[in-house]
Amino acid sequence: MAKSLDELLQLITKQPPLNKKSYLISIDGPAGAGKTTLAARISSSWKQGKVHTIHMDDIYDGWENALTETLTRTLENQILRPLHLGKRASLRKFNWLTSSFGDFYQIPDANLYLFEGVGSAQKVTRKYLDQIIWIDIDQEVGLQRVLRRDGDYLENEMRIWQQRELSHFELENTRDCATFRFDGNFFI
Repeated sequence: MAKSLDELLQLITKQPPLNKKSYLISIDGPAGAGKTTLAARISSSWKQGKVHTIHMDDIYDGWENALTETLTRTLENQILRPLHLGKRASLRKFNWLTSSFGDFYQIPDANLYLFEGVGSAQKVTRKYLDQIIWIDIDQEVGLQRVLRRDGDYLENEMRIWQQRELSHFELENTRDCATFRFDGNFFI
């Protein structure tokens, strides 16, 4: 188990990437666990080339359709499979204010792709991923972090989300399939 960010980076790159070109790494776990924070720290510490982070919030189809087959198909067909094959990938970013997707844009070339957010390490994605990082957090602590970051007005929606993500994690067995597991306070 990694005890520091430097050690984590060394362990991540111990083997060459599956696709021989770019590492594809998922950072998954409950809301408020620190996934975005860890992704930013990995990105700023990466010394082996370019990093591109794909946030699941950008490809969810709103609150109601976030953890559905639509996300699964988008991740596999539009993003992970092409990147795994060394091809260009594209996606449409979801606009939470208008509840609609924007135009397709090309995902930039990178040596490391970080997939950050709930659902990034679901079963169908695992065959494309070099590593899966899971971050644990107490549900109430995670909720309070999200509300401090995004606003108290989201509390009802977040409590519903927490139930959805819990069901998703149980169905997908995400935590048990992670190659690295951390407490949510480790990198915060």
